[in-house]
Amino acid sequence: MIGNESPKPVSIPLLNILAISGSLRAASTNSALLAALAQNAPPDCHVSVYDGLGRLPIFNPDEEGERTPLQAAVLIDAVTAADGVIVSCPEYAHGVPGGLKNALDWLVSRDAAVGKPATLVHASPRSLFARAALAEVNGQCLSRSMGKQRSKSRCSARGRRRWRISYRSRKTG
Repeated sequence: MIGNESPKPVSIPLLNILAISGSLRAASTNSALLAALAQNAPPDCHVSVYDGLGRLPIFNPDEEGERTPLQAAVLIDAVTAADGVIVSCPEYAHGVPGGLKNALDWLVSRDAAVGKPATLVHASPRSLFARAALAEVNGQCLSRSMGKQRSKSRCSARGRRRWRISYRSRKTG
């Protein structure tokens, strides 16, 4: 009988976000921000917090390809699988934390992060230079590995966040 069937539930694809804290401190406000984000994500969004920053070996281009260390491969695979990346970056000595820069260096020559939507945030209460640190991450690191992008988001009628990405070249951006 046509018209008497129950409507089938519409499946909304799960949005997978990878969250990376640039801080290694146990009591980091940036890590706490990402943990709260993961805990309070909407049902159609899964936020995974990457916790391997302190275990990454120092980047060495001679160790790429088949010789990529396991911890670097885990990061690369996590970024590849994610629909987007959130980086929560504290300021250290008016710049980028070394561990975060090292992680981004592992992603530089990979396709894992190319064109990937990325958002930069900070939760530092003493954030006199946090904007400069985020600009450094964006300008020096993310522009190489994730493309220098502007992302605009909007919520659909169902509340799912949709991303619209536009590429800006280094010459115009």
